[in-house]
Amino acid sequence: MLIKWLKWKLIIRWKNQWNYIKIFRDLSVGKNLWFLVCAQSIFNSFLIFFGTFFLLKYTVFNDYFTNNHTTKQGLITGLIFRALSTLQNHYDVLWSIVFFLIILFALISGISSSKWQLQSKDQDWLITTLKIKQSTANIFLYLESIAWDTKDFIFNYIPILLALGIATQVNWLYLIGLIILTLLSYLLLTLLISILHNKYIRLQNYKGNFLFRTATNIGLRIITVYLSFFIGKTISPWVKNFPLTSNHVDYDNYNQWIDEGVNVIFNIFKPMSTVFLYPYMPYNLFTDILFNGINYISLLKLSMFFAILFIAIFILSKVSDNKTNIYYPFKKIEYINSVLSRLIPGTSYTEILAKHHYRTEYLRYRFPAILGSFVFWIMWGTITGLLQTLNRSEDIYFLITSFYLFFLTYFYVYSIFTELNGIFSLDGEGKQVITYLLNGKSLWDVFKYRFHFFILTSLPLLIISDIVFFFVNHMTLMLSTLTLFLHIISFLFFSVLMFLPGVIRPHFNYSNIEQLDDYADKKIIADIIRFSTVGFIIPMLMVPTALLLVDTVDLQSYLGIQWGVIGIVLSILLGILFLIISNKLSKKSNFEQINL
Repeated sequence: MLIKWLKWKLIIRWKNQWNYIKIFRDLSVGKNLWFLVCAQSIFNSFLIFFGTFFLLKYTVFNDYFTNNHTTKQGLITGLIFRALSTLQNHYDVLWSIVFFLIILFALISGISSSKWQLQSKDQDWLITTLKIKQSTANIFLYLESIAWDTKDFIFNYIPILLALGIATQVNWLYLIGLIILTLLSYLLLTLLISILHNKYIRLQNYKGNFLFRTATNIGLRIITVYLSFFIGKTISPWVKNFPLTSNHVDYDNYNQWIDEGVNVIFNIFKPMSTVFLYPYMPYNLFTDILFNGINYISLLKLSMFFAILFIAIFILSKVSDNKTNIYYPFKKIEYINSVLSRLIPGTSYTEILAKHHYRTEYLRYRFPAILGSFVFWIMWGTITGLLQTLNRSEDIYFLITSFYLFFLTYFYVYSIFTELNGIFSLDGEGKQVITYLLNGKSLWDVFKYRFHFFILTSLPLLIISDIVFFFVNHMTLMLSTLTLFLHIISFLFFSVLMFLPGVIRPHFNYSNIEQLDDYADKKIIADIIRFSTVGFIIPMLMVPTALLLVDTVDLQSYLGIQWGVIGIVLSILLGILFLIISNKLSKKSNFEQINL
């Protein structure tokens, strides 16, 4: 029964993922989509296998890269050479890194499985139709998502393990046995994390647990900022001596600066290597088994590891909560939101939309996202620390500031939007979009509601972090005002870019809101936009800073271009994007124009 359920749901998810691409709808091969997808996955596995093998052969196991120091051209290159040199002499570290990534993938997969179960509508159907208990139905839903992610493990990680095994010439018997053991460990760990995360999230319905979670998340972000600030302040004197701040470059000084930076960064993260290589870590245990075989000690450690997993799964699956008083935590946020909705231009309906989403389990379970991601706070703390020994008369000061202007803003917008995609994305409305169409609205109206709601939810924290940033770094009033203005403009611009995949290829008829990121066509568009933004758009926005570093423009001209002209250009691009979106979505106001 379980196998039939998993097969049925996997085929449905495969079809939902690919069937929206026109070629699969029109060709008869679409009827056997699962076979085509399997063939494509196997082909990708061969690419990953050969790609990994040749990458290892010509980098980690290539003496030219690790011994020829004259080829170093940059900091990243220097760090890579140092890392390769270490890995070349310690194959066990390389294997531990791979096993660590597999365990990390299991953690992510487990959390994803829990989120899938929380938003699934199949639980009642399973209980009613199959006559099974609620706990059994939950296991079915967990395994549905785990099985979906397991294909990525089989087709992506196993080829990497095989390629690494050939490159390091490990015992084939040990390797095959360890691959099977790793797969079993992945499945068990993923299931454990699913149950643990699901139970933890459901307990957030009650006041004490919710307040504890809030305090924990705020505390972790404060610690993150402090550690990042410390790291930034530590490397700030080295950054201050950045040699590429004029047309006249002394390459000996540059190479010396690179070597110093590599040493500084390695010394900062050296204590982490001690923790990483602790022998009782599960990934190090797998490495030890691979090279030394299973002995009494490793067998004992392995048995304890699996025993803990089984016991934890059994206990957590039996835990139940009989409380009925659900705590509602967002009353004050609703009030603040209603005030902001009057201050920030937008539609009046946004206030109603906000109240609706603040009262959903989707936002309650994911609310730490509105506190800013850890990546955002790491960047904020590091940049703040870097500026501590710099002053505005140095060109390097504005190089660091330009990263704050654009990269920090983009990753802030990206993290909040992707984590709360279900309440921000245009197609997050699902089939409820019908209610808008019945009231004479178009998709353009839906977009305006959601875009305004995104601004109300995420912009205030960015402004607050800006104000703190200005005070900590003692920025002048003029520079602070210009930075805040440019930050808001870039925030709006990057936000519109994040909405584009849902605008271009909306999918309103999903079966689970967690499925929004599964659609291949939408994922391709999102990847193109993301890589274009990080690899092209932001570097182009920072061109004035590059001109300042090579003495092409003076400071006053630079401020006018970077903070003034770039702001105007972004405003124009933002207006053009709104016109394009409006023209596209205003035409979609009836059922025939929307795939439901």
